Amino acid sequence: MKVTALLLAGTLSILLPVASASADSLKSAVQAALTSNPQIKASDANFRALTYDLLYTGAGFQPTVTLSGEAGQEYVDNPTGLAPADNRDAKFNSDVRVVAELTVFDGFKRANGVYAAAARVDQGAFELLDASETMALMVAEQHINIARQQQLLRVARRNQARLRKIYDQAQTLLDGGSLPASDFVQIEMAQFTAQVTIADIQRRLQEASAGYKRLTGKAPPAGLQVPKPVRPPSSMEEYVKDSVHNSYRVRSAGANVDVRAFEKSMAEAEFAPQVKLRAGASAGRNLDGSRGSEKNVFVGVGLSWQLYGGKRAERRASLDERKNEALYQRMAVVRDVEELATIAWTSYQINSLKRDILGRQVDASQTMLDNFEAEFEMATRGVLDLMVATNRLYNAQIERVNSDAILSFSGFRALAAQSRLANHFGVAQSNRVLASQIAPSAGQKPRDVISKGRLLLDK
Repeated sequence: MKVTALLLAGTLSILLPVASASADSLKSAVQAALTSNPQIKASDANFRALTYDLLYTGAGFQPTVTLSGEAGQEYVDNPTGLAPADNRDAKFNSDVRVVAELTVFDGFKRANGVYAAAARVDQGAFELLDASETMALMVAEQHINIARQQQLLRVARRNQARLRKIYDQAQTLLDGGSLPASDFVQIEMAQFTAQVTIADIQRRLQEASAGYKRLTGKAPPAGLQVPKPVRPPSSMEEYVKDSVHNSYRVRSAGANVDVRAFEKSMAEAEFAPQVKLRAGASAGRNLDGSRGSEKNVFVGVGLSWQLYGGKRAERRASLDERKNEALYQRMAVVRDVEELATIAWTSYQINSLKRDILGRQVDASQTMLDNFEAEFEMATRGVLDLMVATNRLYNAQIERVNSDAILSFSGFRALAAQSRLANHFGVAQSNRVLASQIAPSAGQKPRDVISKGRLLLDK
């Protein structure tokens, strides 16, 4: 399954615990995207079109009734077959025919056509489900990114307030001759940098909000917070195995293997006898140069069998290679999913450890700043020391914010690798597509497979 890149190349997070309102906001945003986003609707339209294609294959088991006719002037020169009065005499003739035809045996081409169409429905269904997983992950990503930017903005503004206080203290020392002008310039430049940083965060927040609206169709609510991380299973081996087993991408690739197998059986049927039941009636006037009316009714069985067409071995070899192609593609998808699952699981574990370390770093930086402020009041620390300690605390808080958000995203990405993210947000499979209802096989009757396809359109 295609997964979105890690938020802004690996910087995300938050300090505050998630509120239930924020969690509900993410859940409703995912559900809105999965029901209204044009990309999802396009995938759903493709699935429904494939299902209608399956229903259309039922036409091969129905008789065809053809009505044809013609009228016009006819000139016939047939002295041995026509009376002298009729021969070489142009006449207006007309003919109307109704012919019914029903295929009795075609080497199981129609049945395999049904199975192939059903396998395509499975493939389209799994593609839709996979697209839903990707969409859910994209919405979660934008939600986390907006919450991260909002939290970064709060941290940056607190840092700006601290720098402004240090600036005022430095101004007093400068006026009293206790601070060199060069040191004061450094503090002034730090204020300018803080203003630029806030402007950049506000820009990124607007960009993230635009991305959120593109996915969900609405602007993000205020006060978002990063959801609590969803922990993957403790065993990486079991997690990776489960991801491959449940992956919609893998199952879609498996359905494509079925499509190729049934297509091969359809092609083989072209070399089998074709038996059809035909019946019809016709009525005409002045046919074949003879005056008068003529009626005809017929019922019969027709047989056609191509005994030699040439290059059949090459045709079979081509179909075999198409199936091999699908098999290898499935193997490649399995490896991709294994890699994605391994990366997702490892990323969560590393980011979980990193977040704990950064939490202690924030506490240590806050303690250092508190001590420096106390020592400054006792005139044992300079104002530049305060600025250094403030910057260290700010940088530690920024890293902690980013780390928290990365961890939250890692948990959602781990669920997406298992094809379980949409369900995590309350979007049940049965509310969209349950592709396993088709699962065609040569042991099923074609009409039963078609009936299952008809049920899908009612969901």
